Amino acid sequence: AGEASGSLEISMERMAIQFEKSAKTQALVKKAMIYPIVVACVAVGVVVVMLVFVIPRYTDMFKELDAELPAITLAVVGLSNFIKNYWFIIVPVVIAIAVAFHMWKKTLSGKHVLGKLALKFPMTKNLVIKSASSQMARTLSTLLTAGVPLTEAVDIVADTMGNIWYKEALKEALEQLLVGVPLSQPLQTCGLFPPMVVHMMAIGEETGEIEEMLDKLADYYDEEVEVTTQTVLALLEPMIIVFMAIIVVILIAAIMGPMLSLYNGVGNM
Repeated sequence: AGEASGSLEISMERMAIQFEKSAKTQALVKKAMIYPIVVACVAVGVVVVMLVFVIPRYTDMFKELDAELPAITLAVVGLSNFIKNYWFIIVPVVIAIAVAFHMWKKTLSGKHVLGKLALKFPMTKNLVIKSASSQMARTLSTLLTAGVPLTEAVDIVADTMGNIWYKEALKEALEQLLVGVPLSQPLQTCGLFPPMVVHMMAIGEETGEIEEMLDKLADYYDEEVEVTTQTVLALLEPMIIVFMAIIVVILIAAIMGPMLSLYNGVGNM
């Protein structure tokens, strides 16, 4: 498009800005997901080590002392014995589930289910909507400024969207564009984009300055994505700490319960 319009330098500069903004947005989103994933993996590893190596030692001691075990201790001991006795079944099953999930999420049904969950889950809903709005506005503006026709630009933008619901919404918008419907109308009908996107798009179509409106939208939602990412991280950190604290309390209660019972029994003798 840049070669055809004689503005190759401008097209290349716009592409550089587009890739830089997209990389920054993707990095922010990935940053929001890395921390909870790493902490969750560490928590699972610690729990497995406790169940396989620590709990059995206390279990043998309790058996020698013929102590009566409370329900929480029996549950933890049962889980420990299950992992120790059937690890050769558990490990392949976990791997098979992980592989099956990885393959399923690439299917059409998997993309629809995961895309819908991302749009419904309170922790990710705003982040997904704002990221998609920013990506759509920035990419569409870059293509239009480079001289790409609107219909072709919308088709390209649809293929770049990560969430399949946005991809299908833009594909449907393309069909309506081909029959003369303004782009702002199908964007409003699909219900996936914020009202600001729809209104700014409509104003751009009326004034003939759609590229400038899209640039303003992209800049606004880039900042919103950064703020939302920080908010999600701020909410995740205490939630993860509380989750790990609950696990630690359960394990400590399972170990200390019988010991306290023994000490009380000895004290009453």
